[in-house]
This record gives sequence, C-alpha cells and structure tokens, in this order.
Amino acid sequence: MWPTLISLGALRLSTVTVVLLLGFLVSGFTFWRRGKEEHYSELQLFDGFLLSFIVGAIGARLVFVLLHFGQFGWSIFEWLSVVNKPGTHELAFLVISTLFLYRFAVRKKWDAYEVLDFWSLSLAVWLLFSSLADFTSGAGRGKFTQLPIGVTFPGSIEKTHPVQLYFAIFYLLLYVYLHWAESRYRIFEWYRLGRKSAHTGFLISTFTFFFAVFSALMLLFRLPEFPVFGFNLDIWLYLLGAILGVQVLLRRSDKPLLPESFKERFAKSGKSEEVTPPLQS
Repeated sequence: MWPTLISLGALRLSTVTVVLLLGFLVSGFTFWRRGKEEHYSELQLFDGFLLSFIVGAIGARLVFVLLHFGQFGWSIFEWLSVVNKPGTHELAFLVISTLFLYRFAVRKKWDAYEVLDFWSLSLAVWLLFSSLADFTSGAGRGKFTQLPIGVTFPGSIEKTHPVQLYFAIFYLLLYVYLHWAESRYRIFEWYRLGRKSAHTGFLISTFTFFFAVFSALMLLFRLPEFPVFGFNLDIWLYLLGAILGVQVLLRRSDKPLLPESFKERFAKSGKSEEVTPPLQS
C-alpha cells in the first residue's frame, strides 16, 4: 500500500526494504538476547543466526524459482534478480533455516532444542515484519472478496483479503504466547510429567503446530503456493507440519504416543487371539 517510504528526487527508499531490515535486526536481537541470557557464546550465536538466515533465504529463493520455472527458465541472472522478479517461499525458508540451525547447534554441542526455542521467538518476530512488508508492497494478497475488510491493492481493480494483516496479527499473538510460555512451560505438570525440570523444545514444537494450523486455515482466503503438476500440496504440507509439531511436543515431554490403557488393551487382545496348538494323543 505504501511501496515508497521516502522519495527525494532520484533517491527512493522503499518501505519494504526498511521494514525487512528492521525485522532482521529485531529478530536477530531477540535470538541473541535469549542465547546470551543462557550463557551461550555471543559470537557463535550471531554466526548461527546469520548463517541460518542466509541459507534459509537462498533455499527459499530456489524453491520459488523451481515452482515458477516457466517465468525464470535456465537464466541464472533471472534467478538472482530479486529486484525485478522478487519472490521467496516462506515455508521453505522456515524449514531450511531451522534444519541448518539444528545441525549448527549439534556441531557446537549445544542443547539443540533450547536453541530452537530461541529461534522460534526470533521467527515469530521476523514473520511479523515480513507480513507487514508484504502488505505495504501488495505482495501475497488473498482471494477476491466483497467484504468491507477487503483492500484494493495497487495494480488490482477488485478488493482482496488482506491476508498479510491476518498473518501479522497471528504472528504478534504467537510471539506474545511464546514469550509468556517461555518462563512457565517448565512448571506445566502435563509437560513435566513429575520430573524436576522439563525438557526444552516446548516453544519450537508449539510454534510449528500453530503455524501449520493457521496457515492451513488461511487457504480459505488465499491461493495455494505449492502447485506441483496441477496438484496443490499446501494442505498436505501444513498437515504434516502440524503432526510434526505434536510429535516433537510429545517426545520432548516423554509422553507416549499411545495411552498406556490403550497399549494394555491392545496387548490383551493380541494374546487372546493367539491360536492354542491342538493336544497330541
């Protein structure tokens, strides 16, 4: 909606650039501050954040190019032209950057899930600013709508859902919840299961689950982003993400994937179905 923030003659400063730069700095500070409070090396924390961010951004761009290969072809210059042909895939960025940071933390012999908990707070901040940047530029708009909440973006003649703002509000609320839960999840009895201290990983698993569920719901208001051979993979990817979030949460809380009563009932039914060999005369 406001593509240019400052215009002085030939000098123009785009709003997207300012918002994304601010988001990068704030998310980096969020990650660094939490790591420093837990006595991690500040320099290594910065390296981990910066490298994860760069690797995730490169991977997200490559995924975008592959999914829109007809617009780019085999021209490497077109692939690298993020100004003339902008575009990345948010989900690809999240997956690739998180996996890289996990491997980075393992190599440093850190508590990888604790580092990912810091990362989840940082991601919520970055995605908040990224959504606001998309809104200012009109990128990532939703489906057409006649509702009063609809917005007519530059280059469009009809109102569309401002899904960028929907996501921005969601990420803000998600950050508030994660920040609140960070100092409290260790005393959640259902998560601690009687242990003196709870395992780390609560924040990243919660982030993964809520992100996947909300993104799936937003498919009602926006077009899918992962069309492959005419088939949209979005809902399946988000379903897989929600299952992964629940699985990590259960494993980190040492909760069994099946209730003990169900296991016992299954074991008894299995025994009852055993065939008793006939008596030999």
